[in-house]
Amino acid sequence: MPGGASRDQPVGCRVPKERRVDRKRDRSIAREDHFLASQWRVNGWGGAGVEEEGEGQPLAALDELARRAESEVKRRLARELHDSVAQILTAMVVDMENFKHDHAERESVVRKVDDLQDSTREVLNNLRQLLYELREEPSHDHSFVHKVRSLLSSFEGSTGIRSKLSVSARWPAMLSAAMAYNLYRIVEEALSNVRLHSGAESVDVKLGSADSVVVLTVHDDGRGLVRAGSSRRPGMGMVGMEERAVLLGGRLVVSSDASRGGTVVTATVPVR
Repeated sequence: MPGGASRDQPVGCRVPKERRVDRKRDRSIAREDHFLASQWRVNGWGGAGVEEEGEGQPLAALDELARRAESEVKRRLARELHDSVAQILTAMVVDMENFKHDHAERESVVRKVDDLQDSTREVLNNLRQLLYELREEPSHDHSFVHKVRSLLSSFEGSTGIRSKLSVSARWPAMLSAAMAYNLYRIVEEALSNVRLHSGAESVDVKLGSADSVVVLTVHDDGRGLVRAGSSRRPGMGMVGMEERAVLLGGRLVVSSDASRGGTVVTATVPVR
């Protein structure tokens, strides 16, 4: 027909611009749906209940494809937030702790920095919660004691150093994932120091709790700390344990046991 007019439209009349845009959009959507459905079939993602082309839109298949795409976007966002924002906040907490040590004699400054650390930790904890949600991972850990027991069993089997775990009845049944991870790494590093430096025959790990804090203790019967006046500097492992305790809002103390001998590593962390 002249001018491309339809049967229902008088010759010489133009299709409204809005309708032309709508039709173009509809054709684009149809092409996208066809492409997604074909990709689903080509990659073998469909199941027995997915309808073939010509028998209706594979809505369930498209929904699953959209869910997978959304999940991948969330994981990428979580990686970016962890590698940038979370790492910066972590470094800030550690740097503020070092600043406090350098200005320990200025009590008002230390108190102010304490407040800033608490605020930064709160932001970091909120960010971690968001990361767990984006990764679709649990934000709490129920198996910390089991993991530590397995670690000690493996440690004793590989080193011959007798290992014992004592757990207080007040130890929490559930820890935040961040707390469980960092406490586990502290135990792991402390055991590494026992193996490499202590000359110990046995090591005891105790998990206790009191007054809204958890107390983790690793006590060996080895040669103890390096004597005062030694030029030996703390290793990176020791520094790492201290930083993990600080990140959790706690503190780590390493001392010698005058009565029994050996080294005692104690991490005290508030339960949040």
